[in-house]
Amino acid sequence: MGCLRTIGCLTVLVIMAGGVYMTRSLWMARTPTGPWAPLTPQGAATTRRAIESISAPKGPAYVQVTGADFASYALKGTVPPDAQAAVIGDRLHVRERRIIELVGTIDVPRSGVGEFRATEIKVGDVMLPRVVYSHIFHGADSATVGLPTAVGDIRVAHGFITLYKKIP
Repeated sequence: MGCLRTIGCLTVLVIMAGGVYMTRSLWMARTPTGPWAPLTPQGAATTRRAIESISAPKGPAYVQVTGADFASYALKGTVPPDAQAAVIGDRLHVRERRIIELVGTIDVPRSGVGEFRATEIKVGDVMLPRVVYSHIFHGADSATVGLPTAVGDIRVAHGFITLYKKIP
C-alpha cells in the first residue's frame, strides 16, 4: 500500500510540475514593455514649446511631456531613425534597434543643466556592468542636457516627464 501511495504522490507532483511549466507565461513576472514611441523632430518641437510655455512670466508652473518627446529634445538632432523611448515606472528608457537600451533618471543639478544618470545599460538581454558606464559616457555615469534656466526641476513618473518652472 505504501508503494502505491508513493507512486500516486509522484504522479501528482509530475502532473503539477507539467502544469506549472505549461502555464508559466501566465504567472511569471513579465518585463514591462511600456508605451514605446519613436523619437521624432516633432517630439523635440513639442518639448521645446512646453519649455517655452513655462519660461513665460505668466506660464504654467509645470508641463508634462512623453519620454519620447523629451528624449527627442535632449538628443538634439542626433537621433537614429529607429530610436524609441518610454517612461516605465520612474525611469526613462531609450533604446535603439531594440538592441541597446539605456535606463536612467533625470535631474537638474544646477540651473540650465539636465542630467541623465544611467541606472542600467543593456545590449540585447545582457545588462552591462556599471564599470562600463563611464566608458560609454566619456568618463562619467551620466550625460548632460542643456536646458533653459526657467526649468527648475524634472520628475519622471506616471508615464510622463514633468518639467517644473524655476521659482525665482
